Amino acid sequence: MRKLFSPAAWGRALSRPLVLAGLAVDLFPIIGVIMFGWSAAPLVMLYWMENVIAGVMTLPRIFLSGASFGARGVLIGLFFCAFFVIHYGIFCAVHGSFLMMFIGLSEGAIDGQLSSLMDVPAMFAFGLTAGQHVDWFVYSIIAFQMLVLIFEFLIRKEWLHTNPLAEMFAPYGRILVLHFAIFAGAAALFVLGQPVVGVLALIVFRSVYGVVTNGSGDFGFESGLTRALEDVSTRIGFEKAIRGKSARSTGEGDEASTPP
Repeated sequence: MRKLFSPAAWGRALSRPLVLAGLAVDLFPIIGVIMFGWSAAPLVMLYWMENVIAGVMTLPRIFLSGASFGARGVLIGLFFCAFFVIHYGIFCAVHGSFLMMFIGLSEGAIDGQLSSLMDVPAMFAFGLTAGQHVDWFVYSIIAFQMLVLIFEFLIRKEWLHTNPLAEMFAPYGRILVLHFAIFAGAAALFVLGQPVVGVLALIVFRSVYGVVTNGSGDFGFESGLTRALEDVSTRIGFEKAIRGKSARSTGEGDEASTPP
């Protein structure tokens, strides 16, 4: 936690091209507020859509990391993909529904939002029209997520050093706090009448959080929720688990195993 206030940690994080690209994407919505007159509604819906996009980008990570374990890993990866779609989908649907209700109540049009509640595609479609040119910002988020997937996961072969269970849990560790922070911030903004300064403050908060999560290794948060997975948080532990063995019972280390 002390590293959050370390200039050296911030310097290391901000020296990474992908962290800088993520910061640019996170600050991009300032243009929406200043040039396009965004209120809180399009901003919080943009952040909600970002979480949905992050979930979609998690699916190839789960599958490819599973495939690196062979045929059995492919089946397990597919199972985890299906489970993630349902569980994470419900997670996002509930959060999105609360945001839609806040927006409806603040704009006096709650009846028009009720039909979209718990309907992720419908809420996503609403988000794309919540403010002028919201789609531009959605495209920038997709582009950044693709960069992370291609350069960090594929080119640097991170998929050979992880496992599908760890990848399935990774998004929760990165966005759980953000989900509720955005939720609380949105509620405060709607109650206060959505002042521009509050909307800009939410963007700054999201940008700082983005630097911390994208440069998690520099701040000591590289493992996230995967630390709680213990035996199966490493490749060798996961490989033993799918073979019905215990990593602790064998006394072997946690070094990454060589993919078949």
